[in-house]
Amino acid sequence: TLRVWDLGSMEEKACLEGHNHWVTSVAISRDGKTAVSGSWDETLRVWDLGSMTQKACLEGHRSTPWSVAISEDGKTAVSGSDDETLRVW
Repeated sequence: TLRVWDLGSMEEKACLEGHNHWVTSVAISRDGKTAVSGSWDETLRVWDLGSMTQKACLEGHRSTPWSVAISEDGKTAVSGSDDETLRVW
């Protein structure tokens, strides 16, 4: 589960469900429209923060992705995993 909070009001805006294990990393695009999360379930999820919906499930790591980043233009994500790989999505 990935929770989105309004820091002004300290209220939860959304609870994004998709991962079936703990979330280990999150990156938010520069424009604030997209988030990418990594999890112990060995997947990355791409989220639309406007509609608060999942856009994609990225599979390929053979172990937990511990870090994720989004390129400045928002078109590419990179993840690093315990399987000793970096993946460019």
